[in-house]
Amino acid sequence: MSSQPASSRVAMSLTSGVLTALWYASPDLVPSRTARAWAKAGLLTVSAAMAVRQLQDLEPATGTAPSLSTGPVTGTGTDPVTGAEPAGEPGPSLSETLRALPLRRKAVAGGVVTVALAASVAGTVAAERRAHRRGEARAAAGKRLPHTGPALVYGALMAGLGMLPSPAEH
Repeated sequence: MSSQPASSRVAMSLTSGVLTALWYASPDLVPSRTARAWAKAGLLTVSAAMAVRQLQDLEPATGTAPSLSTGPVTGTGTDPVTGAEPAGEPGPSLSETLRALPLRRKAVAGGVVTVALAASVAGTVAAERRAHRRGEARAAAGKRLPHTGPALVYGALMAGLGMLPSPAEH
């Protein structure tokens, strides 16, 4: 079952879609680069607040950190992935697991996370630049509101993706 009420999920998805559309349409809506930077800072602040809210919704009712338990997702029967019988108690928390790692493994995990983060940032920057260049090319070709059309598509995609259930909900 969903950990988030349907109305809350719809509201979050629609808000994410609108924020995404506004972000990418901003060159058409806010001509000044300085004002656009401030507008995008505001959009980013709202997005961050939404992310914090979603993380709070994912936190178990006990207020403890999420568990790495291998128990069943459904609460009864065997785990569909491992075939294990339900565990009586949840497994260690993520923070406990990380603290128990030897220093060398912590360093390797930190390196992997750093490389993944750097690759993600580089990919995002490349995609952002490509989207902006394409909008500028459309503007040079005389298209009216050249950034807004693709922005609406990006926003619709983001809203649709937000409605997909998480793997834990299956």
